[in-house]
Amino acid sequence: MRKMEFNCAQCGTLADRPSGHVNRARARGNSLYCSRECSGLGRRKGLTAEQRKEEKRLYDIAYRARDPEGRQAAKAEYYKRTHDPVREAEIRKRRMPLHVEYCRRPEYREWKKGYDRQYRANKEYGDFAECFLLVMDIRDECLSRMSDYEIRMENGTLNKSLQRKRDYERSISNSTENGPLGNLERGERGQNGSRSRGCYRLPSQGNPPHHEYAAQDLAAGEASGRD
Repeated sequence: MRKMEFNCAQCGTLADRPSGHVNRARARGNSLYCSRECSGLGRRKGLTAEQRKEEKRLYDIAYRARDPEGRQAAKAEYYKRTHDPVREAEIRKRRMPLHVEYCRRPEYREWKKGYDRQYRANKEYGDFAECFLLVMDIRDECLSRMSDYEIRMENGTLNKSLQRKRDYERSISNSTENGPLGNLERGERGQNGSRSRGCYRLPSQGNPPHHEYAAQDLAAGEASGRD
């Protein structure tokens, strides 16, 4: 077999190949290399890792846009033929530590927070999801400008133990209070118009409304006793 000599396009070393290979490469304008190592080095594009990732991302977008239905059907048929639950369970168990570490990454937690927020809004409010998210953003902005004391005062959660203690002492006390509604507890009257336990007290001269309530209760009790 007749051979021809040429200079490697990568390292410049003089090498030889069959004349047919050399003539065909020169006719097509292809480079000639002396070894596989030089061929691999010569075919590199000199791109950075970020540039290669971006190139792969654009390629994947174009690839997925070509016949997505056919590719999905082929994947489903292949999965039916190769489905192995035991093997898949072993793989999931083996990769679980890696998955846990991935979920702990700050960038993933930030992405997951936004994803869950949008998912719940779409699920619960449908077409009004964006309105709900806007309201929540306004609420968060208002809360960020309020102090802890203001938030507790607004929600009625300031000194809850002290308030419960005073309510209890007021409920077991037999003394009257100087107020238009008598010994009403916090919350005033119930939704159905019923009075709190603080109204069931003895009448007093300085509290006409309380006196009226107490008189009505005593009359109702006497009537029930006669019945």
